[in-house]
Amino acid sequence: MSEASQPPEPHPFEGLPSGPPAPQPAGAGGAPPAARRWSPSRLPVHWRLPLAAYAACQVLLFGWWAAFRPGLISGDSLTYLYEVSTSHWRSDHSVAYDALLWISLQLTGGIAALTFAQTIAMAAALAYVSVALRDLGVRGRWGLLAVVVVAAASMTGSFTVYVWKDVAFTISAIVAFGAVMQLTARRLRGDQGDHGRAFRREMLVLAAGCLGIGLFRNNGFPVLIAAGVLLVALLPGMRRWMAAAVAVPLVVTLLMNNVLYPALGVQKPRPDEVYAFNYADIGVAYSKQPGIFTASDLKLLEGIAPLSHWRGPGGNCHVADPIMRKPMNRIKAGQENGKLLALWARILEHHPGLIIGARLCRADIAWAFTGHTGKYAPSNTSVVTRWSGFGLSSVKELPYHSSLPDNPLSYKLHHAAARAFNWTQTPHRAPFLWRGVNWTYLGYLVVALVALRRRRYELLALAVLPLALQLTVLAANPSPLWRYMCASLFLGMLTVPVLALLGGRGGPPRRPWRASHTPGAAARPPAEGDQDAAPVTGRGA
Repeated sequence: MSEASQPPEPHPFEGLPSGPPAPQPAGAGGAPPAARRWSPSRLPVHWRLPLAAYAACQVLLFGWWAAFRPGLISGDSLTYLYEVSTSHWRSDHSVAYDALLWISLQLTGGIAALTFAQTIAMAAALAYVSVALRDLGVRGRWGLLAVVVVAAASMTGSFTVYVWKDVAFTISAIVAFGAVMQLTARRLRGDQGDHGRAFRREMLVLAAGCLGIGLFRNNGFPVLIAAGVLLVALLPGMRRWMAAAVAVPLVVTLLMNNVLYPALGVQKPRPDEVYAFNYADIGVAYSKQPGIFTASDLKLLEGIAPLSHWRGPGGNCHVADPIMRKPMNRIKAGQENGKLLALWARILEHHPGLIIGARLCRADIAWAFTGHTGKYAPSNTSVVTRWSGFGLSSVKELPYHSSLPDNPLSYKLHHAAARAFNWTQTPHRAPFLWRGVNWTYLGYLVVALVALRRRRYELLALAVLPLALQLTVLAANPSPLWRYMCASLFLGMLTVPVLALLGGRGGPPRRPWRASHTPGAAARPPAEGDQDAAPVTGRGA
């Protein structure tokens, strides 16, 4: 059967009556007609999918929030709490996310409002991606199913209710990913020259997502640089707009981190905190090849920590934290930071394999199929019980500490959610479910297959953000914790529905977009359920 003769794609809500119900005549004796009942058919067609996706995701994410109320925490969460509740604001973590936590504490006296707001934002971001998938040509039902699975899955649904800057960072990445999908669909339709209201809205959404990527993680700016370069290369016809949508958030991020925050009194991290990765690289190099270090190098290292410390804990290539603990004199390390960086640069120049090997070892969460994933328990009890820091002996000395213990809306729901959480973390399931890089590889495979099948290189733009995230973690990562690749996990799962664009069995691929326009042809976005009847040849295949 040719594409021209194929029936139009059914809408996921097909079969429901369209338009308001016809008025009923008055009954016997002049009785008034029955009151009209609301139905989904009264919604505009283009709003049905996003509202259905949002409602389904919000219900599921509310379930996770209710099970783990007030929200899950880690040691980082308590660091945020200390900084914002004792006026020790620092830029070693996201100041923007700290501000959101501060607002939640000031308005409600706890963290539950912040984690609940995160469920709203995540549900909206997922609903937006469901629409972007439909614009790309994926049937609405498959896009709806994908976002519902993401909201329901233990590794993604539970992550949404953590007090972590990585949650806001991930939501921003999902928003930017949805915008990239819509702009890719526009390019495939040949509508990249139409810079009307819809185009400007898509660019603004992309810019908003990029701004969040920059503000909610200190190493977000390399993601923007890598993604911007690749998107400009892969999506011609809108390159200046694309460059502006990425460059403006990048500039704003850098100005806020380096100008605005210091002007507001936010403390910058010390040199020993900023360059801990470099010190860890030196430790790995010394443990592997001590002969390359000169007498002056050894004197420098000994003035900061015993050589046994550089060779012992410093030789752990998987984690940077051990070398930074006592007996290292971190204050002295900061004072000698220039000399240490010069030593690091010399090792990189003459023995690059040592530095690259240390970075790859510490970032195996971003490239290895299996390994330690640094997951956390689905409860706050252990964190609250064991934490101490900043000269405080326990969590009870922190302001607002009473808002931290587990207080689910339903203990039955809590136990069910915890069982589902723990079930996914068994050794034979965790690598497939929790390891973000495996979902990233799956997303790459899907994009590559569809791009080759359809012969449209623009589809490679769907892999840009996952690739930028992966490269950033590979470049500098403190330890193999799953949260560093959690945004990649979400994007990989949301890329899977694109596989539907490969087409049906034994026939030509479905064509949600038209062939490239000939000169002078007018661009027309496809109507709801429209199927293009152009022949499957050349670039349009």
